[in-house]
Amino acid sequence: MRHKSESDKEKLRAIYGAYKNRMYIAACKVLDDPYKAEDAVHEAFIAISNNLEKLSDTDSVSTASYVIKAAKNTALNMIKKQQREAVIPLDEIREKGEDRLLDELCTRENLKKVVSAILALDEKYRDVLSLYYLNELTVPEIAKTLSRKESTVKQQLVRGRKILISNIEKEVNYNGEQKRNA
Repeated sequence: MRHKSESDKEKLRAIYGAYKNRMYIAACKVLDDPYKAEDAVHEAFIAISNNLEKLSDTDSVSTASYVIKAAKNTALNMIKKQQREAVIPLDEIREKGEDRLLDELCTRENLKKVVSAILALDEKYRDVLSLYYLNELTVPEIAKTLSRKESTVKQQLVRGRKILISNIEKEVNYNGEQKRNA
């Protein structure tokens, strides 16, 4: 692990000050738990501190996109880890009721499937949809980040959504056929 220079420390402070709230909100949307979202933001900042050379200007759209994506990815990784460990305490089932708990798990599972479906798209659609839905950037911000015209970004959003919906429907139908044939 390399030692941080004063300029690196200042850069990290600036990034933290500028983006901690947006990162927290992004992590909360994924995790639906404020305490775990705080953990995700802290873990994301550790990863960011180890990759500061990838960030040039702390106030750029690309930096905003990078750090928010880092928070969301950290939150998603926390969910994956939790699912691998998948022990649900009986107290939690009693408190929430099985139906509500199942609904929460299904919602998180669907989010994971949508993110996986987005990541499986061709690069031009994947980039636009990721920035729009996962990083919550506007069309003008996406156009600037990707050096594309706004009209191109809008068109890629429309086409990308259609492809995404089609791919998800195919996956649902394929899994439904597998279950019926089993």
